[in-house]
Amino acid sequence: MASEEESKSIFIGSKKYLEKSFLEELNYKIWSTKGARFEADKRLTIVSKMSNISLSILSAYLIIASLISVYNLHSNIKLDLINYVVTALSIILLVLSQYENSQNYNLRAKDFHNCGLELSILYNQLRSFKTLNESPSEFEKRNFVLKLSGDYQIILNKYENHLSIDYENFKINHLEYFCELNGEPNKKEIIKKIRRKNFWIRYGWYSLIIVLVPILIAAICFI
Repeated sequence: MASEEESKSIFIGSKKYLEKSFLEELNYKIWSTKGARFEADKRLTIVSKMSNISLSILSAYLIIASLISVYNLHSNIKLDLINYVVTALSIILLVLSQYENSQNYNLRAKDFHNCGLELSILYNQLRSFKTLNESPSEFEKRNFVLKLSGDYQIILNKYENHLSIDYENFKINHLEYFCELNGEPNKKEIIKKIRRKNFWIRYGWYSLIIVLVPILIAAICFI
């Protein structure tokens, strides 16, 4: 049974930190932000690899398709249509390549990783203060919290913010700390929804390029 204090709480789950001391709230913010930034690093690293793989495969598809008109492999193939599709897809590939290169996935992933490492230093300082200082004075607490919160804000200002999916991934990977998810009657559906969204962001668009382009070319060849 929940205690009387918990029953009066206006927040649930991780948001209960808002009703605790600022030191405890800061502890949660640094810990969760650190985890989300490492998840963002993982997401962008995967997206970078998928981007390179899918664009390389698309280039290979176009070379193979262009050879069809060169060798005239089948008398029923409409060569003019094949040439048009290859040209159109080449233009799309050029645009996609420019867009993907402008996203700087590897550089942004490295920034998120560095942000997570810097937040880890702050988190270790906070944990050391809480565990090694058995009876800190209010003055010591105040000075420590003000300095730590300032350092935390400086780190956040240096880097771009992560996506909401990064925080959601962090939550489902640490379910034991997020009772708001554990208490949900449709917990499994929520987790599946997050994982589907995560899969689409990391793999979906690039998987469509790999799968649909050869189907399109083959359909045009034998239309």
